[in-house]
Amino acid sequence: MATGMSVAANVRAERFRDRITIQRQGAEDDGHGNVVSEFEDLLSLWADMREATGKEKISSGVVEASRMATIRIRFSSAARGITAADRVVARGQTWNIRSIARIGRVGEILEMLCETGVAT
Repeated sequence: MATGMSVAANVRAERFRDRITIQRQGAEDDGHGNVVSEFEDLLSLWADMREATGKEKISSGVVEASRMATIRIRFSSAARGITAADRVVARGQTWNIRSIARIGRVGEILEMLCETGVAT
């Protein structure tokens, strides 16, 4: 990044070309008195998604592969309610949100560190 260029200016210059969907877990009665939890689409938006190289680890004798991604969206009133309990569907994968931060001089970008290939 050029010296003196803010994160927000750099992100504005980039193209938000990945379509993502934020999902939230809801609880509903199945009609028999049982509570069923399923994720439901909350909102869809354009994002700047950057995947990092994956990592592998051995757990209980089984090789597990996971991938990390940084997903940036423009902050808005709709994005204000996104939490780490939500998840992201992007590029045909479901991504768990591990952390969220507002970045830029006035917090105009929401950056989410996400992981796929692991349990929630």
